[in-house]
Amino acid sequence: MRQIKKIAMIGAGSWGTAVAKNIAESKPHLTVVMWAYEKPVASSINTLHENTQFLPEVKLPANIIATNALREAVEGSDVVILSTPSKAAFDMSQKMARYITQDMHVAFLTKGFCKIQGEVLTISQTMEQAIPQMAGRIVAISGPSHAEEVSRRYHTCLNVGGRYPESRSVIAGLLNSEYVQARETDDIRAVEVGGTLKNPAAIAAGMISALPRCGDNLAGALISEALKEMVRLGRVFGIDEEGIIDISGLGDLVATALSDHSRNRRFGRDITGQIIRKGRTLNLWDRIVLRVRPASVIERMGGKMNYLAEGAYAIEPLIELAQKNNVSIPVYRSLYEVLLNKKDPSLLIETIKNPAKFEDLFHNTKMQVSERRRGLEQMKGAVFREMIVTRTLEKFFSSQSGRLLPRTPEEVMLDLREQAYNSIGENGRRIVDSMTTGNFGESMRRLIELNLDGIADHYNPAFRWIIMLFLFAVRALNAVTGKSGRIMASGHTTEIKKLGRSVTVFYVHSWGGIIDSLMIILSIAMKNLPFPRFFVSSDIAGTRERFILKLCGGFLVDRSRIDDAVYRETLVQYMSTIAGHGIPVLYAPSYMPGQAVAESDELLTALNDSLYRHTVELALVPVEVSYLGKPAEIHDGTMRFRDLLSDVAHVNFSKPILLSEYTRRPHMIMGIPATVMGIWRKDRKIFPHYIICRILADNDYRIPSDTALRLVRKYMTKAGRPFDYAPAKVLKKGLAYLEKHSIVSTDRGEVRSDDRALVDYYAGLLS
Repeated sequence: MRQIKKIAMIGAGSWGTAVAKNIAESKPHLTVVMWAYEKPVASSINTLHENTQFLPEVKLPANIIATNALREAVEGSDVVILSTPSKAAFDMSQKMARYITQDMHVAFLTKGFCKIQGEVLTISQTMEQAIPQMAGRIVAISGPSHAEEVSRRYHTCLNVGGRYPESRSVIAGLLNSEYVQARETDDIRAVEVGGTLKNPAAIAAGMISALPRCGDNLAGALISEALKEMVRLGRVFGIDEEGIIDISGLGDLVATALSDHSRNRRFGRDITGQIIRKGRTLNLWDRIVLRVRPASVIERMGGKMNYLAEGAYAIEPLIELAQKNNVSIPVYRSLYEVLLNKKDPSLLIETIKNPAKFEDLFHNTKMQVSERRRGLEQMKGAVFREMIVTRTLEKFFSSQSGRLLPRTPEEVMLDLREQAYNSIGENGRRIVDSMTTGNFGESMRRLIELNLDGIADHYNPAFRWIIMLFLFAVRALNAVTGKSGRIMASGHTTEIKKLGRSVTVFYVHSWGGIIDSLMIILSIAMKNLPFPRFFVSSDIAGTRERFILKLCGGFLVDRSRIDDAVYRETLVQYMSTIAGHGIPVLYAPSYMPGQAVAESDELLTALNDSLYRHTVELALVPVEVSYLGKPAEIHDGTMRFRDLLSDVAHVNFSKPILLSEYTRRPHMIMGIPATVMGIWRKDRKIFPHYIICRILADNDYRIPSDTALRLVRKYMTKAGRPFDYAPAKVLKKGLAYLEKHSIVSTDRGEVRSDDRALVDYYAGLLS
């Protein structure tokens, strides 16, 4: 055995620093070179003899030096110890491999799994793939060992596992000191896997410690159930029960699950704090800053954490391993669902209490949501510009987008040049013409920004009120001059108003033209409901009208570009992003009257993404608009408000659908389109003359007067929905309206159509 002179510690986190300190203090004749990713960390170790970022207020021996150059750290070392996070283990090992020689001893402190080419590997397996010359000679170091305690010389036991006795002995000898005892074992799997399996359980312990009415009793049950699952998972790696209940398994589990030093436990507590938070409201200072630096305020409202514990990386591979090997791990499964799929934390609590009931509990637990973020309702869409652009780009660069999007740069460019080229405008065509695989990312960003500039609202609250007052004045003028112009609003308005204080309202209506949006907006203002950003089709408004509508909160949609995947994704990310930040939205998911919302509708998928991203409740409110007569039309892009507001309209707000209720079972969310369509059909106001026209259209535009009542009764029975009037009154009121407007006439015992075009129009409303 050659004399040990230089030790390389690759990674300068808290645990790597604590181990380096232990070795350097007990072996002052050695030089410990620490490689740090962060330049300030290396600088503080060399100048202050302290790792101020990861292990502050702990003085380090003078024989520890730091560097940002990997070659300087590894080359010429006798022992190399890897101490990076698991997600960086393979990449770092590959970089180390070029400097590692056969006479070196290699070990690792890292805990976790790595996924290489679809296969879940332990850290030693990962390193052996990256450094093949060290196969069979890697050493694992693990045990109940908080960096804070080791750095302050608390008594500590560690396991050192490896199949090569010489390396194992060298590593144990380096670690042994007055207060650290290293135990040697040839079972490397038990050492490395036990330390990895306990991490998710420690996250779970942190989570329940922050939940109401959860204390030591439940923590004890958690440790017991987690140990059972660790034993089952250990068998997948060929580890016996004795190996799991050793200090690097059970010992590490107890220390990590119960100690406030534990990063995994702290991570669990912090995650729980985010889950149960009641929402965010802007204070006065935030409102001031919002005008100057909106992005900083929005990010702070999101409450992002700046660290991630190893247990969070380990949980997904564990679930995959368990499924592949048919291993039952209900407690870990419940943690996975709460952590990654945002299920309510009650799932974790109840599973710990009775793991056998996990499947039933899972299928009856919805996701956890908090109150909506308040304070951004008055902001224009441009505030979210960078966020929307970034998220849209992500969808085209992620192979896991789960959408019907072009998958590669080549496919995107082909789609733009063949499917969308004629509709993207001159500026868009210039971007597409210059687009290559080399500049794809930057070109896509410019194209998305161009799309967003055309879509996004320029909402101004004061201007919106001015326009609302103008529209109400037009209605009053219509009434004075003999034009009816009445708008009747009905439905669950009280419930929606109350819900709007704590959830984001997303109004959805079937597309019937700009007049539908106008009637709904006026009804929302009349009933003082949450005021939305609303959909406006860009082909039915002139430049002046578009400017006015954008200032009122309208966002413009070019229907000719809906088949353009980049444009469509920009639109849905715009809507889902502002909805996720507490701003109500009014949208027509389909563009033709009576057309179904497709099950693959990107908007629905984006709303679901937003729900999980922000964990803020979204309430879909189906809205139905019916007109007594045929509504006015817009000609040549000219909007005559007096004509548009001359119609008698009935706007109904249906019972809200809380999206979180559809998160109980996987894929439930895809049932919403059919639900919305059913509500539209059931709740829409049907005027009596619609029914008479439907019957006439089905009977060659004439029916005997003496059979009319029977036909009306038959139609209403078959429709299977409630109506405002009994059949006899429907017939009487319907005929009265149609005869008054010379649409039908009754003569010689027969009801006949006098205006087939209008009969077909009203009949079509019931198709």
